[in-house]
Amino acid sequence: MKKNLNLPMKKIFILSVSILVMYCSKGGDVPNESLASSTPLSSNTEESSTNDSSDTNETSDTEETSVSEESSNNGQTSSSGEIVNTSGIKILDISGGCTNFVGNGPKGEWFNFVEGSQEEAHAHFIFTANDGGILQVGETGFLDNNTAKILVAKTDGTGNLIWKKEFGDPGHNLGNSIIEVSDGYIITGSINKDSFIVKLDKLNGKTIWSKTNDNGGMDAIEHIVETPSGLVGIGYVNATDENNTFYTEGEGYITFFDSDGNKTSGKIIDPQMSQAYRIYRVNNNLIISGLTPGAEDYVLMKTKLNGEKDWIKTYGGDNKDHCFAMDISSDNSIYLSGHTLSNVDNWDSYTMKIDLDGNKLWEKKRGNPRGFDPKYIHDEVWDLKATNDGGCIIVAGTGDEYTYEGTCSQSKDISNVWQVYLIKFSSSGEIEWDKTYAPEGGADWAGEAIDLSADGGAVVAVDNSQFGILKISSIYK
Repeated sequence: MKKNLNLPMKKIFILSVSILVMYCSKGGDVPNESLASSTPLSSNTEESSTNDSSDTNETSDTEETSVSEESSNNGQTSSSGEIVNTSGIKILDISGGCTNFVGNGPKGEWFNFVEGSQEEAHAHFIFTANDGGILQVGETGFLDNNTAKILVAKTDGTGNLIWKKEFGDPGHNLGNSIIEVSDGYIITGSINKDSFIVKLDKLNGKTIWSKTNDNGGMDAIEHIVETPSGLVGIGYVNATDENNTFYTEGEGYITFFDSDGNKTSGKIIDPQMSQAYRIYRVNNNLIISGLTPGAEDYVLMKTKLNGEKDWIKTYGGDNKDHCFAMDISSDNSIYLSGHTLSNVDNWDSYTMKIDLDGNKLWEKKRGNPRGFDPKYIHDEVWDLKATNDGGCIIVAGTGDEYTYEGTCSQSKDISNVWQVYLIKFSSSGEIEWDKTYAPEGGADWAGEAIDLSADGGAVVAVDNSQFGILKISSIYK
């Protein structure tokens, strides 16, 4: 990791033999220092392996269809009114004390988690399926010591495990995103530093097909979309910072596949897009977001379905602006979010709304919701979803990356204990509410991804050294 870039550490979890006391990896844009990893957790999954092959694209995978007793019942309420699950984890109400929340945010309904076979597990994407299930994808293990495997898990709507699968022998493997198609789920990432997509059966997670492509140097697919002619994936090639998967200092790349996952063509997207992060289809166009070279600014591009450029534009201020989140609203407006150092005390959330011609309609920065010294607080956005009322909701982690360790005299809150942070925006950019979520006992939580649920709430992928799932009640006023 090149620290002079002041880059975040979204998917980097550096194994340290000297520091094994933290409950989870707190993520983080780290201007002055890096982080150690969290305490390893045990796993009881059973494995059967096959040889990885670029021809057959077989991978080692792990399947588990049983659910442990400790995670089989959720949403129980204790006598004190706090929401718990059978693992004993209580979701605390952080309101009051020194907080400066806007509005009255929703409660956390329940929390559950899935473990992988390696030390720790960290999800980067969460998805609510058409059948009401919840899917997550990420890694179990670590990149820097070549123990990482792709982990995909599906639970029911209350977080009880249905199945989970692992791909790749322990090594440098990444799980990045999920989409649902009519007859399966498409998972993106990389196997042994080459771009990887796999199609899984919805019922049991069995592999329908998997494809690995060496698109150039170290490369990966970050996100994918279905089109009338097949699939289009975006990501990066020729990465130079191989353990820094949130921004790898490579070149943005677009790959075209047929409906069976076979690559038909691919190309560098544009010199202005150093890494592509999200792609969506709007009518007969593709909308692609990512980061500029050096992770200096947000970058957004509109193309035809064949990848022919319509326009490309950048957004940001006079310092680092890191774009990791995009979604499209029902009126085809584009929401972007991430975090910024431009004209703020430290990393703050940075959200904007853009029309289909690339014109910025509004932008909003927000940070330090817990009321500590803002010079020491990071608010790092990793995902957003457009909401049914025309607005959007963003998910972040908020906490202290330094030796500041601020406290609040009116509560037990401590700045260096990280919390999940949600902000709900209206279509006009007003903050309707924001709120943080944390477990009893002072363990670190950070929000990694978010999706909407059919009941008007949301599900959040929580970085707690496992595939944490936090269910949020209705997000609408």
